[in-house]
Amino acid sequence: MGIAVEIASEWINNLAGRFLGPDIAARLRKILPPPPPEPYLRYFAGDTETGLFRALHFTGRATRHVMAESLWRDFEAFYRAPETLSWWLVTGGAGTGKSRTALELCKALRTGRVAFFHAGKFRTSEVEPIAGEDYSVWRAGFLDLANTPFSVWTAWRPRRHTLLVIDNAACNYNARFGEKADGEDARHNRYNIAEIIELLAARAAAGEFGQFRVRLLLLERDDKALGAEKWRLDWYEKLPKDAPGCFRAGPTPLPATTPEGLLAIAGDMRKAIKQYKPDAPYVVPGDFLDRLRALDGESRPLYAMLLVAYTAENNHPEATRNEILDFVLREEYESVLRPAGLKGTPQVLKALVVSTLTGGKVGACKLDGAHALWRSGLGFAAEGDGDGDGGGDKDNSMFRLHPAEPGILGEYLVLYGAGRDDIFSSEYIGDGNMCALIHKAWEVFPAEVFDFFDRCGQDFSSSPEWIAPRFLDVPLAGTNVSVRLWYMRAAANLMARLDAKGVDVARAVLAGMNRLGETGLFRRERARAALGLTRVCAEAGLLDEAHMVFMDMRAFGESKEIRALRLEASGHIIEGLGRAGELVKARVLYESVLAGESAPEIQPIRAAALAAMMNGHGKAGELAEARALFDGMAGCGASMAVRVQRAQASVGLIVLYAKANLLAEACAVFEGVRALGDEPEIRELYRRARRFLRFFTGKEPVKGATKQESPPASAMG
Repeated sequence: MGIAVEIASEWINNLAGRFLGPDIAARLRKILPPPPPEPYLRYFAGDTETGLFRALHFTGRATRHVMAESLWRDFEAFYRAPETLSWWLVTGGAGTGKSRTALELCKALRTGRVAFFHAGKFRTSEVEPIAGEDYSVWRAGFLDLANTPFSVWTAWRPRRHTLLVIDNAACNYNARFGEKADGEDARHNRYNIAEIIELLAARAAAGEFGQFRVRLLLLERDDKALGAEKWRLDWYEKLPKDAPGCFRAGPTPLPATTPEGLLAIAGDMRKAIKQYKPDAPYVVPGDFLDRLRALDGESRPLYAMLLVAYTAENNHPEATRNEILDFVLREEYESVLRPAGLKGTPQVLKALVVSTLTGGKVGACKLDGAHALWRSGLGFAAEGDGDGDGGGDKDNSMFRLHPAEPGILGEYLVLYGAGRDDIFSSEYIGDGNMCALIHKAWEVFPAEVFDFFDRCGQDFSSSPEWIAPRFLDVPLAGTNVSVRLWYMRAAANLMARLDAKGVDVARAVLAGMNRLGETGLFRRERARAALGLTRVCAEAGLLDEAHMVFMDMRAFGESKEIRALRLEASGHIIEGLGRAGELVKARVLYESVLAGESAPEIQPIRAAALAAMMNGHGKAGELAEARALFDGMAGCGASMAVRVQRAQASVGLIVLYAKANLLAEACAVFEGVRALGDEPEIRELYRRARRFLRFFTGKEPVKGATKQESPPASAMG
């Protein structure tokens, strides 16, 4: 009954708006009782999403969706679970297909049919309804937190099964809405996803959702560079993983797309391009996959699409990622931006940049109502009619630009493309004007701009030439403390992603942070940045400088968190000393700083330091010392991080023993690897150890083998 009333109400409102006009429809809505509060969902069902790079955006559906059947089975268990409320976090890198997957899952629940890629073919099947229930219609879409007042979560009563997708969960954790509902207090000026989940869980447990299931599918990038304990997902760490409603105790990585799936995506992309370029070259499987791996080590679907688009016009097998992104941006300018009226309208490009920086929160320009942009699909009327007829007193209307997406392409536009006069001619944005735009964006929406630069650090830290003109040169010294704190957090995360080649950049980032103030609120982020510089210097072999930065960290205080950061910094120095063969210094630093630590969170640092010294002694041929350090790792606890490190050290020790023709000892170490656990990382290390032993012994390692054998002739010399 509730569904029928809802559909009828929507139909009446739409009919009134269409035939009676907006004024009469508004009066009619005042007479009728207000609809109950609902979360605001976006469905993207009609392929109507607009904006720059729309063909590559997940809503464009330029290719059929490649989804592993195993992921569908997991999702099936998720939506069919008996709990009234359940939430699930799925992670994956940029361009891996998280959003597109969620879109197809929503579509499957709404239509009752699902498509996935299995055994090299696309297959479609019926969605199995929930047993014993005669209603199967779901409300499933992407939650728009910015248009959903917090009061909804205290009053909402679902009228059908509901799937809420929260894309880019870390950013939406800080999503700001424009107007608070009546009675909402200021503390909800920013959403807290953990708070929303806990509130919904309590209401579900009280029976307020009746017979209907509510599912929250959270999507977020994985962030391997920061380590499992240092995600952007502060909110996720606040959630009780053992509470009712948690579908998985930890994040579920999106399965990697298979080579067959990548070729299917490439074939669909070629068909789409062939409509306007009939001579687009065929996708040669082996060559294409080799080029894709060279372009992107993870072979992500987005890069497969980009590579096909690039090779349709160019045949340069050694093209870099930035060259391909540059080509795509030029194509968008010629085919979308210039015809839409960007030529001669430089404020449009500035609005596009600001919209991309802030996730679409701001970014508008004032245009004549007859401007070509009104019908371009690149944005929408923020004020006035924008109907393009040029009449009345609404000729000058505000036009709001959608952000440039997918994320990698939007990031490239801001970091590199918008400042290129060879692409945007006189409309390009010089460094000075770009700094002013970024400065204003930081002041207005610091959480969203933090998220933008945090993603830039993930995607473009290997080519950090953008950091000075787009990040360091923005004058934030006079901004309020909150803005500077968000900036420092982004800077510290960026430091964690730089490698040994980024020493100069790391020094400049830390110096810039130090100029922004020394208030106690900043100490944690400055200490995190100092940790990053210590690591980068140690990896670059600049051990004296690393030690100086480590000693300077004492000025940040002795809080538990700062102390843990200092201990981690000492671990990086010990690893660097181990690599450099300075084992006495490494041992002295270890004994004076790390040896006596017993806190569980410090044990992975101790284990890594012991492994580094073990490797150093092994390279020096001091196998007894190496074995003693290896055995010492057993005293570092049984957390997953420690067990993975012990498995890695086992592989290293097996190689050392095997090269010394001590195969009995190597086999004994091998037998202990499997006992460390059954996690995927440990299983892979176990397989690697087996391959090494097979190479050195010429046969499969057998449990309990103790007989020492000589390596085969192929392994000699």
